[in-house]
Amino acid sequence: MPGTNIPQHVPQDLVRNFLSSHQDAMERDPFTALRYVYEGEGQDIFFDPLGARLTQPHLPGAWVLTRNADIREVLQDPVLFSSKGITGFSKLLGQDWDLIPVELDPPEHAKFRAIMNPLFSPKRINELEHDIRECASHLVRKAAQRKDCDFNEAFGRPLPVTIFVRLMGLPMEEFDTFMRWEDMVLHSMDMNVRHEGAVEIHNYLKELIAKRKLQPVDDLVSFAVKAEIDGQKLTDDEIMGICFLLFVGGLDTVAASLAFTFKYLAENPEARQRLINEPDLVASAVEEILRTHSVVVTNRIVTQDTTFRDIKMKQGDCVVCYTALGSMDPKEFENTQELILDRSPNRHLAFSTGPHRCLGSHLARREMQIAIKVWLKTIPDFWIPEGAEIKAHGGIFGLDSLPLCWD
Repeated sequence: MPGTNIPQHVPQDLVRNFLSSHQDAMERDPFTALRYVYEGEGQDIFFDPLGARLTQPHLPGAWVLTRNADIREVLQDPVLFSSKGITGFSKLLGQDWDLIPVELDPPEHAKFRAIMNPLFSPKRINELEHDIRECASHLVRKAAQRKDCDFNEAFGRPLPVTIFVRLMGLPMEEFDTFMRWEDMVLHSMDMNVRHEGAVEIHNYLKELIAKRKLQPVDDLVSFAVKAEIDGQKLTDDEIMGICFLLFVGGLDTVAASLAFTFKYLAENPEARQRLINEPDLVASAVEEILRTHSVVVTNRIVTQDTTFRDIKMKQGDCVVCYTALGSMDPKEFENTQELILDRSPNRHLAFSTGPHRCLGSHLARREMQIAIKVWLKTIPDFWIPEGAEIKAHGGIFGLDSLPLCWD
């Protein structure tokens, strides 16, 4: 029950059963549901007994931040708000390695981030553009041979996953297996299912890492095997931490963002036509869609007793940061509920901020831009069939399916 996860130091007037009160609405449209946070005289920061449940079902309640400025301050202060252990993947396995660099705090974090940044630099993404465009064109031509599809299955997942599987050096024929494991560890609320998925991924990566140690190739796993910091090879735990992060981080986030993007385009023909008429607007449109549909929820752990915005937090408290709330805060954005394709400036938090700003943000942007342009060129007019039931899920916000049809 919600009330059982409230620590003694949390004042009752700061408790708000937000997730449990809006569970059905979250399944229909998490971004509309999150706007309920700003209704009435609710606190800018409150304690939700189920606050971290979307990402960590085993965690107790959490402080929920609702303002862009507060979320930015927490994400930019690793001294008071640590990332250590926030995903809990190694603990699912009864082990104690860090997901790298996500679960590292400075100064260790900077060392690993420095060697990983070039993997997804703008220069590297420019080199990948041809492959991304070629993959997108193939998928949309295949879809266009029909009159309908589940967008997730036909395009939304295969595009980013194909590109990332190639980067990781994984076999495409195991695509379905990878996605099943991803669903288990990122979206299941059953800890046994999460454990099973984590074991499968860990065992697969352990075997692949051993192969790459014997025979490295040009892929991300081989990069981790060969990488050095301060002249020293990485440990086995460090290699696993990097590879596990790349695996779980690369297969889901862009697919989720694409699903919400094309749901919006299917429901808004005027916006769709404007992007066809003004293709140079696509980059700005992607930023605005990311703002209104920021899919990531992240946590931080309070490192010492502190007072934040007049609220007393204890060491070990969990603070949950919905990037969506930071991206729709009415104190930060005018007409925040309106999706404005040419909004500028646009200081959204879809890719987080601070030392842990998303490593793959350049790749995500490029994939989304190419996806929109290629799809609209081939299938400019499409819609969601009448009566279709579309259900969202948490963890990383996403859609279970997205049925589309066209003439």
